[in-house]
Amino acid sequence: MKEQEQNNRNREIEDNAALDRMLDACRFQPVDTIRIKNLVHEKIRNEETARKRRLRRIFAGTLSAAACVALIVAFGLSYFSSSTPDLSSASMRQLARAGYKELIVPAGQRQELILPDGTRLIANSRSRVCYPEKFEGRERRIYANGEVFLEVAKDREHPFVVESAKFDVRVLGTVFNICNSSDSTASVVLVEGSVEIDMENNRSIRLKPNDKAELLHGDVTSLTQVDPENYTSWTDGLLYLKGMPLSQLTRTLSDHYGIEIKCQGSLAGVKVYGKLDLHDNVDTVINSIREIVPMRITRSGNSIMLKP
Repeated sequence: MKEQEQNNRNREIEDNAALDRMLDACRFQPVDTIRIKNLVHEKIRNEETARKRRLRRIFAGTLSAAACVALIVAFGLSYFSSSTPDLSSASMRQLARAGYKELIVPAGQRQELILPDGTRLIANSRSRVCYPEKFEGRERRIYANGEVFLEVAKDREHPFVVESAKFDVRVLGTVFNICNSSDSTASVVLVEGSVEIDMENNRSIRLKPNDKAELLHGDVTSLTQVDPENYTSWTDGLLYLKGMPLSQLTRTLSDHYGIEIKCQGSLAGVKVYGKLDLHDNVDTVINSIREIVPMRITRSGNSIMLKP
């Protein structure tokens, strides 16, 4: 009997010990905060590394696309600049390659042409005009150096622009005369319609019929009312002289005939009236002037001097 009780007591002790072990296993262990922080930081670093890799891939793709765009733009600019040469100095070969034609008028002559849009152009002696074989784009643009008379075909959606030395003349449909001289002076005379002169200093001025704008180095220096016939009669081979100073007349004739004509001293301010026929040769014209203004004429090679 005692032995049985002892066995029961031993079994109870063993059961209690097993229960204690089970309870110990079920109790919460102390939290290892240091290890948890390390794990969290490691996860953040891994995510940051992955994010940077994604950004590098995106950035590399963007650079590639930008490089392609830059290459296309550069090619386009190169093509545009090569297809649109500087009209003021381009050779005939460059102009032809860009689809432009060139008109150069010999001394003592005039030439007329009809531009692709129907605009009528008359170029005076020793003038140069560059114009496209076909007008394309938003503007109808030509280049003119010397003296030209234009009757511009109307087209409000495509303004007509005459590019000149240091200024542009912009029109829609009008009749006007533009003249560039070798001494950096220029003039624009409006017969009818309206034109706008755009200067290099970002200023512009609009002309009304019978307005004459005079320019120096591309800047308008004066704006006066004139009789346009005095400035357009050359298109008929005539030059009307309504008080033109002899010094100005000799410059006009020099440009027309391509020779040097000068006047001395008191002759410079003498005003000349009458009419000259520019179909005549230079000697005939000078002799006609001598009938109006008493003077002596000396000629040396390609130079004529008018003396009191």
